[in-house]
Amino acid sequence: MATAAASRTERRQRREDVRAKLIEAIGELAEESAFRDLTVDAIARHAGLSRSAFYFYFRDKHDLLIAAAAEVADDLYVEADRWWHGQGEPGALVREALTGVAFVYARHGGLLGLAVEVSAYDPDVRAFWRSLVERFVDATAEHLEHERDGGRLAAVVPRPTAEALVWMAERCLWLFLARGERPVDEVVDQLASVWMAAIYADPAGA
Repeated sequence: MATAAASRTERRQRREDVRAKLIEAIGELAEESAFRDLTVDAIARHAGLSRSAFYFYFRDKHDLLIAAAAEVADDLYVEADRWWHGQGEPGALVREALTGVAFVYARHGGLLGLAVEVSAYDPDVRAFWRSLVERFVDATAEHLEHERDGGRLAAVVPRPTAEALVWMAERCLWLFLARGERPVDEVVDQLASVWMAAIYADPAGA
């Protein structure tokens, strides 16, 4: 029994290792290749695997792109949570969260840039990317409601404000960080000033 359990564990670990190699491969290739130029053969070869191994784990390169971007999205979510559930001065928390998100985006800019670009024409990637961004919208709207109920907000309508701010951030990160066009600190400064003005500014006192 112990031997059988150990064998199952080893097989599961091997499967996870192969999957991880393919995800790592597309992430590395994304830094230097357009999606149309990426082939299953090239991805598998870069990972040190066979073409048949690729198809054991992923339906096609679009499926792999979604899986790889989903893993990075989890890291983005962890950084954003510094504001949603952090303790401290709101302005500092907003900047801390945006800084973390921006650095993760810059580190995986090629991959996330591919996801955005492919979402323009592939329905599966489009649905994935929209659901990814909406996850951030939902959490932001919920936090804005919490801030409003605690009397810490200006006259803000949570859901529309969250939609505008999150989608604005998504576009800015893609435009300026996917290919390293601007420094992370500069992008964070731009985003933080807009977020703070939209959320915490007092219109009556402006």
